Amino acid sequence: MRLPSPFLFSCLLTLGPWAVAEVPAPPAFFHEFFGRRGYTDPQVEKSFRLGMMNGLTFSPPVEDEVSRVSGAHGAGLMLLLFGAPIGSTLSEAVIEKERLAFDQLAANASGSNFYWNLMAEWDQGGGAWVARGRPRYLGLSRQEADARFFSYYQSSFPSLLRYLAQPPGQRKYQLAAVTDYVPNVYRAYEMGVELQLIQRGIDELGDLSTGVAFQRGAARQYGRNWGVDFSSWRTSINSATKYSDNGTLLGGWSHGYLRRNYYAAFAAGARTIHNQAATYSYPNGRLNPFGEVTQEFADYALRRHPEAGEPVVPTAILIDHYSGFDPKHGIYNQQNAVWYQDIPYSDGDYMLDNFFHLAFPGHSLHGLTPGAPFANSSGVPDSVGFLSYLASGGDPQLYEPMPSTRWGDNLDVITNQAPAAALDHYKLIVLVGGVQLDSRLRADLRAWVSRGGILVMNASQSTSPDEELLGVALQATRKSASSSRWLPLSVATPEAPYSYFAVQPTQAEILAVSESADPLITRNRIGAGEVYLTTPEYLQSKARDRILRVGSQLLDTLSNRLLPARISGPPIEYIVGEASGKIIVTLINNTASEWAGETVIRRPAGLSGVAEYLSGETIGFRSTRREVTVPVRVPRFDVRVIALEYSPVSGSQSEPVLDQIGGTEP
Repeated sequence: MRLPSPFLFSCLLTLGPWAVAEVPAPPAFFHEFFGRRGYTDPQVEKSFRLGMMNGLTFSPPVEDEVSRVSGAHGAGLMLLLFGAPIGSTLSEAVIEKERLAFDQLAANASGSNFYWNLMAEWDQGGGAWVARGRPRYLGLSRQEADARFFSYYQSSFPSLLRYLAQPPGQRKYQLAAVTDYVPNVYRAYEMGVELQLIQRGIDELGDLSTGVAFQRGAARQYGRNWGVDFSSWRTSINSATKYSDNGTLLGGWSHGYLRRNYYAAFAAGARTIHNQAATYSYPNGRLNPFGEVTQEFADYALRRHPEAGEPVVPTAILIDHYSGFDPKHGIYNQQNAVWYQDIPYSDGDYMLDNFFHLAFPGHSLHGLTPGAPFANSSGVPDSVGFLSYLASGGDPQLYEPMPSTRWGDNLDVITNQAPAAALDHYKLIVLVGGVQLDSRLRADLRAWVSRGGILVMNASQSTSPDEELLGVALQATRKSASSSRWLPLSVATPEAPYSYFAVQPTQAEILAVSESADPLITRNRIGAGEVYLTTPEYLQSKARDRILRVGSQLLDTLSNRLLPARISGPPIEYIVGEASGKIIVTLINNTASEWAGETVIRRPAGLSGVAEYLSGETIGFRSTRREVTVPVRVPRFDVRVIALEYSPVSGSQSEPVLDQIGGTEP
């Protein structure tokens, strides 16, 4: 991966104190067993015995026996029951009866986590929740669309809203939801959900990386818990994961794809991972390939290295709360439109789209099968041809796209309704899309910057009240250019044609200019922090098809320098994490070729060695005074977890992260 310019490395200040994360809860791995008395399935006892799960999801009836089954293994319980009569024969009276029984089970238990999933896939594009037709948002503003969206649930499911409003002190369980589309994760928390799971796996929904960015950001914004719900269903084959007796995949997603998603979700911080109903064993009782990788992952996350799922997330992308933006994916979500594809993109939405293509290359391919012999020119598969390909032993992983990550799965998405306390989770906040500051958020961000935060805004997002924060006088003049130049480097970089706004610095210094010597990037120091202004219109080309190079260079520098590790080599998905005495880098190779590169980690005091956690082996490395370089190879469609371990010396402290990256001093 490209290293940002040495000049930009000198542009950041060492950051001040930041919010200290609370001690994380132990990870939970729930498996769903669907149907009446599904908990009596022999696979339940087998999965507990093999350590494949520590949580059980079941459907009504709620009865004492289900609690005895889970209690015998110290497991959590999750009730799968709609919070309102939806597409079933359940009445409100029956729902209330089952709810009361579940509350009583929770009251009589000790040491277990109890959740009522009363909003399973509540925001779906079709199905039971919108049997009378989902709302349409044609011709509405974003805020009007949000109002219509919520009004639909208020009018259609009043009993659901009553349950969501019930205070936690009046019940012995927590409320959970499974959300399909990332714009809605914020609304679910607002409605009262305490544990939210973003659903992933189904090819009609988005990829995991962008899903985690929104879901984890929303959880931090609202101070709630989060996780990932995995489905092995693949609509293009009309089947969940299943195998022939000889282990040939006959439907759904491959076990390799699901395995990589397990490790990505966990490393990215999902403390609750939930599997929808699945088949883990052959008829003879032996674990099938999916069962084997599920057991392997459970052993890793629940017993061997539960601490490895604590990511470092220094960066937040701040968007408009009502944007309705869902990153492109699958067959049905490729249009340049938001709010269930009803409202055409604005210029700000194009910026969002371009940003996610920059941050998560290939994310929009999720759900497609580009280049497959059974797909059309748009990457849409023919189900009959797909099944024939699988039955003949074809490798499904070739047609299960997952993105790489330019800055790791280490950034969140929050909205302009985030409270001041939520900002303190981050060291860098970048405004992306059609978002502007109101007086409350402007004051909160200024206070945050003064404590050492780094804020990046664009002239298209700025108004006259922002001038003091930015250190410039904004002007209405718009100009055109086709190159950019960082002043200390004096090297012009070709750009796609773009427009930019003229500004007059009052306190800010100029860092980059156009060929006409007009400011493209300025920096204003406030207290211990900095505010960067970019003047190209939404930081993208006139064609609205890419983020400009001058913008990506700035974002590369600001994002990468805040992580305690970086990756050198071809594109790959990675997540940087920290735990007591450990810096952990999870590498996920989503390609058909072996990945060879290096993990470069800041050198802490008390360095004791480097290990690969999946194999348990120690591995070699090179070390300087400032950093440790670990050569790594990751086989095709595989995972490696590199952990630098150290014993902090009392009274000493490792070099600050911002002084580490790029160091070559021995």
